[in-house]
Amino acid sequence: SQSFQVLSDLHLEVGQQYFSFSIPPSAPYLILAGDIGCLVDYDSYLSFLAQQTARFETVFLVLGNHEFYELSYLTGLATARKLALEPVLRGKLVLLHQTRYDVPTSTISILGCTLWSRIPESARPRVQTALNDFRKVEGWTIDSHNTAFEFELGWLKAQVADIQKENEAIAKHHTGGQEQRKILIVTHHAPTMEETAHPHHAGSDLSSAFATSLLTDEDRSWEQSDVKMWIFGHTHYTNTFKKSGIEVMSNQRGYVYP
Repeated sequence: SQSFQVLSDLHLEVGQQYFSFSIPPSAPYLILAGDIGCLVDYDSYLSFLAQQTARFETVFLVLGNHEFYELSYLTGLATARKLALEPVLRGKLVLLHQTRYDVPTSTISILGCTLWSRIPESARPRVQTALNDFRKVEGWTIDSHNTAFEFELGWLKAQVADIQKENEAIAKHHTGGQEQRKILIVTHHAPTMEETAHPHHAGSDLSSAFATSLLTDEDRSWEQSDVKMWIFGHTHYTNTFKKSGIEVMSNQRGYVYP
């Protein structure tokens, strides 16, 4: 069956919980939506993933901001790519870094990336001081964060448009009973500021570091797209709601001190 188990923000780097944290499978596919741990803890991170690939058919991993801690962004990406190729994972880990993955024997296309967020000029000073990312990720700045966001958002929109075209062609030609594809997006950062964080964070200066208002009433493009579900993390708030015709959901653990 095409059912997915979703988890994010396990933060296994806190007290090195890579070996003790267990995920009892309730679906064939596991989606890890970022901040699972830090890639600098390479061997521990790998052994945690190996436990999951042994139990699940496929494990999907989106990189969160914490994955890059103590590394530069590019070193982090290279490390993640190396990790995905480790023989112990038997090819069952799919790294979702600007990646489209068509789930075999299904009509589901997964689009995954970190996403980052759009930090406005007015929020810069506060975000700069409050966020560890700019101290913990080598050479990472608000500019790099914003640039990465615009790039990944552009990539996402282009992929959604491509699938739209494929679906239009299928509808037009009725090719051999081929069904139109449904899109599942997985990002670490959140696609809307509404309902993605605990209500006590409403209106916080820091919100723009966690979420961006993409799913708005002004932008109908998401609603008219084939995106059915959007999974996010980063906000340490678990919720499921409907926005712009899309089911938005998260299942986040947050910091748990052993």
